[in-house]
Amino acid sequence: MRNLVFVIFTVLVLIFLVLPFTEGKNQKNSLDITSLTINFDKTGAIFTVNYDLSKLPRLYILFLGSRGLEPKVKAVFSNFDYEIIKMDQDKAVLRVENITRYDKGYYLHDSRIKFGEGISVIDIYTPDSPYPKRYSNPYLFNWDNVPGNESFRLNIFLKDDLGIDWAVNAQILKSDDNRTISVFTEERYIEIALDKNNGKALLRTSDSETYELQVKKDKDGLGIYSPYIYSTPNIYYRS
Repeated sequence: MRNLVFVIFTVLVLIFLVLPFTEGKNQKNSLDITSLTINFDKTGAIFTVNYDLSKLPRLYILFLGSRGLEPKVKAVFSNFDYEIIKMDQDKAVLRVENITRYDKGYYLHDSRIKFGEGISVIDIYTPDSPYPKRYSNPYLFNWDNVPGNESFRLNIFLKDDLGIDWAVNAQILKSDDNRTISVFTEERYIEIALDKNNGKALLRTSDSETYELQVKKDKDGLGIYSPYIYSTPNIYYRS
């Protein structure tokens, strides 16, 4: 009887710990990536993924080991050719292959590989410089110039970062009160709406996806920024 109680208790604990890593609305929040450091070396790179785990996933790792995080790491970096070198409660280290190509004395990474979710800060090291280049909070477009001469910048963000290919050929209109931008075709739509204080903008799609954007006031009007980076930046360096 005592053994049966122990088995039932163990199963319940396992279910309780595994739940945050199952498919569901809260899965994205189970691994909060605070930063990504990329060290390029010829055609490969080392990715150091720093994350902040809540108390429950930490217990999960202590109980089952770091292998419990591997599905989450795979979800973020599935578009890369990688192997896990090290993983613990604070970071994962990945060896990534075939991320650049060599051409006329330069190594080039110009493919904008998409992450499975947004990353707030990326530091990039290349062999030709001892200093990192930091990418964060990228500028998207000026609110007053869409529709207009910065519509192409909005289209780049929608297509390359969010993977919304149909937006390239869509119409773009702005509401009469200048507070909502609509991107639409006959079948689909995107709405970007300013909040009442012009501090944030919420992007909603007809597929029920939502993204929060940042708004910064400057001399040119309202600049729209992304709090996350959704794909690798273009990089080149000397061999």
